[in-house]
Amino acid sequence: MAQSTSVPTIQIGQRSANKKIKFIVGGIMIVLAIVYLIYTGIQSTAAYFFTVDELYARGAAIENRTVRVAGKVDAETIEFNNRDLILAFDVVSENGERMHAVFNGPKPDQMREGADAILEGKYNGAYFETQSLLLKCPSRYEEDGVEEVQVEAVR
Repeated sequence: MAQSTSVPTIQIGQRSANKKIKFIVGGIMIVLAIVYLIYTGIQSTAAYFFTVDELYARGAAIENRTVRVAGKVDAETIEFNNRDLILAFDVVSENGERMHAVFNGPKPDQMREGADAILEGKYNGAYFETQSLLLKCPSRYEEDGVEEVQVEAVR
């Protein structure tokens, strides 16, 4: 009797299609993960930039969110506690609107009347809790120069 032998058939087309689908799905997952990481990174480090007037206009919607606020330092309101390193002062807008700010860190030498200040931190409804303080003052050493100093909070 004759025995029949069967030759195994290889389905190359189907395996190739499965590999392509797995590659495409894996690629989409990697792209989505990268997009998610970029989005969360931007959201966590983004800070809105306002003037004192704009901050007050936003009201409760902006409370306890990290923002940047610009204004001029009022030298008459500067109070510094050397022991606890607490600096309290008012920032005034161009329209005369005042905002009280508290900074926990060293008092910069440039903290004086008319210094342009950019504060980064959170407004809690009563005062601005400053985490980073950037002061711009006309330099006394250079003609028409501007001296910039940035100070970070201690706590």
